[in-house]
Amino acid sequence: MRRYSTAVPRPLPVRGVIEGFYGPPWSPEARLALLEFLAAYGMNAYVYAPKSDPRHRECWRERYDERESSHFRTLAARARECGMRFGFAISPGLDIEYHADTDRRGLLEKLLPLLDIGVDWFVLALDDIPTRPALAADQAGLTTWLLDALRSRDPRVRLSLVPTEYVGTRATEYLADLAAGLPAEVEDVMWTGPTGCSPTITPDEARSWAAALGGRRPLLWDNYPVNDGPMERSLHLGPYRGRSAALSDELAGVLCNPMVQPWASRIALATAADYLRDPAHYDPGAAWAGAIAGIGGARAEALGAIAAACADGPLSPPEELEAHRLATDVADSRDLTGTATAAAREHFSAVKTATRAWADASGDPLAADLEPWLVQARREAAAALAALDLLDHFGAPGVVDAEQALLHAFGVIFRWDAARAGDRKVFGPRFAIYPAIVQLADGRAGLDVELAVTEDRNAVDLLCRHALGAYREWTGTLG
Repeated sequence: MRRYSTAVPRPLPVRGVIEGFYGPPWSPEARLALLEFLAAYGMNAYVYAPKSDPRHRECWRERYDERESSHFRTLAARARECGMRFGFAISPGLDIEYHADTDRRGLLEKLLPLLDIGVDWFVLALDDIPTRPALAADQAGLTTWLLDALRSRDPRVRLSLVPTEYVGTRATEYLADLAAGLPAEVEDVMWTGPTGCSPTITPDEARSWAAALGGRRPLLWDNYPVNDGPMERSLHLGPYRGRSAALSDELAGVLCNPMVQPWASRIALATAADYLRDPAHYDPGAAWAGAIAGIGGARAEALGAIAAACADGPLSPPEELEAHRLATDVADSRDLTGTATAAAREHFSAVKTATRAWADASGDPLAADLEPWLVQARREAAAALAALDLLDHFGAPGVVDAEQALLHAFGVIFRWDAARAGDRKVFGPRFAIYPAIVQLADGRAGLDVELAVTEDRNAVDLLCRHALGAYREWTGTLG
């Protein structure tokens, strides 16, 4: 296998998106619009792989009807017009008989119509299925057969593979058998990094995985900004990060798995495009600001405020949120009406104002994607401001007015209760789960509980507890 060694990290050859989440697939219109967006940001690849399309996975043997086939034809043509490569993934691993002639013929007959309408890149996705002895050899045999069958029709066909073991850094018997059985022409074997949603990925980790696959540089299926499954209450609007410039030399490319919300996904995808195009000079903060300005347009300031409230996730801990820093400053300060309280008020007021920016944006697809989180951000900001009102009351000169203090305390409780009743995550999680699948010491799959579970990290909770604590202390002084 080829190796790459350069003084300056190179742009990755495969730079794109794999629509590979669980949940409602994107609309045809959103998919076509994304192709043009990705091309404008310098990406060059898109792969269709939505897990919840029945004909992609559960009912993979079923043919697409004329309407669906027409969409794929249009996608392939639009991708060519945009200078992008369109890939189609199929995921038959739930029930395929790897050596059965009927299943092999059914798989080929499913893909040949797509080949005939201009699709020349296929992805055989064998992920998220049970493992067993000899599975890798069976999968390598099917992959070899499928590549030969497709190339007998069109020698230009490219075939990539998503293996059943796609996470970790250690060699395993499965990976060794897979590497031994795959033909050299199948160079793109996908990997998600050291965990399912990897906070960081290092060059050494990529080299270890490549060695386990017989020297193949992995094609990174990067699960960011995806928010499917247990992450559905989150909107990942923070920048792409945790991937060093040097990592690019160890990869065959990167395909980012986006969110269920196609228009909101554009913020993170635009920053990823900046990294993929020029890893050596990538600046997450600058890329994020540029993405918000370009995507937000006249509402860029409001979009920036909402993005800042939803910037945490697998790649960014909630403690890095601006709201969390400000709430911590307030909680640590003894000056109840000082600069910390004023800065926090300015931040939460800006977010509350931003939630109204799309009020007249009927039909705006970005507004539709954001709406549940706009509602939640409004509730959260109102609770934070109520907490600051209570603190300001205690910090004002003169004797504390007991009746006003009581009203402010009730205001905190009622608005905090409304915020905690919401089902979307803004300003950090109260409880969040990330699919932190990792390799155990013996190579088997396991769960990193510390990465998987995040709780009690919401900035508004911190403020409200602090304000009510101040009220409790005051009432204690009354004897």
